[in-house]
Amino acid sequence: MANGYCPALLRSIESIAGENAPSRKLHVAGFLAMTFCCQNSSVSPINDGFSADGQQRTLTVSYRTRPVLAQVQDEDDCDVNNIPVKSEWDLGAMRHKQYSFFISDDTISRYCSEFATSVAVGNPATRMMREHYDLFLEGANIVLRAINQDLVTLASTQFGENINTGSANARTINIAQTPVMDLDAGIIQLLQDFQDNEICGNPCIVGGGLIAAWEKTLALACCNNAGLDFSRLGIPRIFFDKDTQTVWGANQFGAFAPGSVKFISRNKYVGPYAGMKGTSMFFTIALPVNEFGCADDCLRDLVFDVQMKYIDCPTSVDVQDSAVVVNRGWQVIISKEYSLWVQPDDAYAATDPLVDTNGALRYVLTNV
Repeated sequence: MANGYCPALLRSIESIAGENAPSRKLHVAGFLAMTFCCQNSSVSPINDGFSADGQQRTLTVSYRTRPVLAQVQDEDDCDVNNIPVKSEWDLGAMRHKQYSFFISDDTISRYCSEFATSVAVGNPATRMMREHYDLFLEGANIVLRAINQDLVTLASTQFGENINTGSANARTINIAQTPVMDLDAGIIQLLQDFQDNEICGNPCIVGGGLIAAWEKTLALACCNNAGLDFSRLGIPRIFFDKDTQTVWGANQFGAFAPGSVKFISRNKYVGPYAGMKGTSMFFTIALPVNEFGCADDCLRDLVFDVQMKYIDCPTSVDVQDSAVVVNRGWQVIISKEYSLWVQPDDAYAATDPLVDTNGALRYVLTNV
């Protein structure tokens, strides 16, 4: 440097802020996390073999209504009481979310050399520059957010009826500020709903607002004025999700029976469709949650399709509907095909006590 001055130091915000750097904050995706950790979507039969080899397949789930009391007779004869018929749920077109970025070779050549070092990622193992990988993490994160928001929106119209209200609308649950022994309110009312709706196993809750605040009080809970310790009730696991508050409504939350919802996932770049083709490399990569702060291990089974395309001559590309000329460099396309399965609400006969229920219940929490 001129005059013997020490060269300037360059530090990335990630090295300073760590897990609180903007690029390293994993988006909150409670609904999607619930489909993995509470609903076992990654090992569900609904996904088994669906996209293992990259082939496109139709997906059908068959079901039939269970018998009802009116079909049981008192006479000892040879009458036929029922001729069972199966119904089918068919998967429509898969939903698609995608994010793409481009960075030129000239740009990376101006960075410090550490950003040009290569790392091996994905399946099949593919080498990309460190700068490409860092940008991939940011891209995968925003695709994650888009998927979760879409799932929350899809779920908003697919809640089943609550047998105790005869409606799919949000049922109000009030947790009193001064607790009393009210057996028809609060968390007791919620747990009674689970029993009346014949929910088996351990349901999970997705939401934000007051239900998230109430969860925090459990760490301090002991005995209320009525001598009750609600921390001993076996409260369902709660998945925090901010999207529910903007899509479903303030202080609303959903309770989901095991198996009532599933995340359906398809990967395109597997089997014969993976590897080097032309000037592009095609591969898959699981969300590397360990690279983020506020990491959620439930999301590690989310697998993206990635295409790395080399642009070997200056060309015009479309950037947010505007034509931009780019130099030689790499375009990286991060995408995901998916859908949401919700148990059909016609799986029970019209005279069945559980008619129009599907194990997905909607609530709004108050604190008055």
